[in-house]
Amino acid sequence: MVYPDVEETDMRAAVLYEPHGQLHIQEVETPARLLPHEVRVRTAAVGLCHSDLHVIHGLVARPMPVVLGHEASGVVTEVGAEVEDVEVGDHVVACFVVFCGACRMCTSGRPAMCQHREATMRGAGEEPRLSRAGVEVHQWTNIAGFAEEMVLHRNAVTVIDERMPLDLAAMLGCAVATGVGSARKVAGVAPGDAVVVIGAGGVGLNVCQGAALAGAQTIIAVDRSAHRLELAQRRFGATHAIQASEGVDVAARVKALTDGGADHVFEAVGAPGLVGVALDATVRGGSVWAVGVFGDEARIDFSAAHLHSGKGVHGVRAGSLEPQKDIPQLVDEYLRGVLELEALVGERIPLDQIGAGIDALAAGAGARTLVVF
Repeated sequence: MVYPDVEETDMRAAVLYEPHGQLHIQEVETPARLLPHEVRVRTAAVGLCHSDLHVIHGLVARPMPVVLGHEASGVVTEVGAEVEDVEVGDHVVACFVVFCGACRMCTSGRPAMCQHREATMRGAGEEPRLSRAGVEVHQWTNIAGFAEEMVLHRNAVTVIDERMPLDLAAMLGCAVATGVGSARKVAGVAPGDAVVVIGAGGVGLNVCQGAALAGAQTIIAVDRSAHRLELAQRRFGATHAIQASEGVDVAARVKALTDGGADHVFEAVGAPGLVGVALDATVRGGSVWAVGVFGDEARIDFSAAHLHSGKGVHGVRAGSLEPQKDIPQLVDEYLRGVLELEALVGERIPLDQIGAGIDALAAGAGARTLVVF
């Protein structure tokens, strides 16, 4: 639909037109006029995450064309008429936990489980936030951070301390908040616990970090990448590492290191078969936490004997993030030298190189790639 009475502003974005396709760097339009509860943000940085990769690979189906990217940071350039607590010039983290603030989940302190996220989107009769030649370009998770500019609902952003480096701040919106929150907030890892983290990517490394901050005695990182495992031990608190090459019995190695199994095992990859491995590595009465994002058609099978051993399998969404509360806390911990962030960054690239960054992500190289504007 064309909106002839509305001026538009152009900016560049990486657009995906079909599953298994390439990202195209193109001019995309945003509306010149904001709705009352919206903000306009000049993007500073955005992280590349496996959740984005799932959409590219067709494992997660979403309307297209679409602009991906769901952990981003930037500077506010405009605010809507009814936005009173965000100002032009504020530094913000944009996070995919975009909450309505009014449903039973939001009012009970669980915005990550918001039941009415559609309330934060533009309606069918309104001009889309992104378009190209009069055709809507969809926002992945209501963020669309693979772009020079974002038009967002006010509840999609959290104002942060301006001393926080904006490139590192981007990772607080997903990898850091999800990982640290999964260990500290969701699982409630306690001093002396034994923890296993399957998958040492951006989220998994932060699960290790969260477990270390919570006082876990044993933290075992599991990954195919020797580089990621070395990083987990050197910078993110892992006490042991298991390289999951072919023929390695991960569960047996874990049991040998933990006197029968771990109290908490985190699956941070999003591979259904690894949930069974996680259960095998869990002690009687322990818990498996499914942090990774699985494909839409994924099914998980495991022996009921695990349930009779008192083991639990729990889904995790965004580390139960409360953006307005938890992100400022993470910023404070970074500024005090408690939280490690710089070591997460494998590479910083411009938007023009995002295709190569996606290829590296698919190959399992490095920790987190940041697109920096």
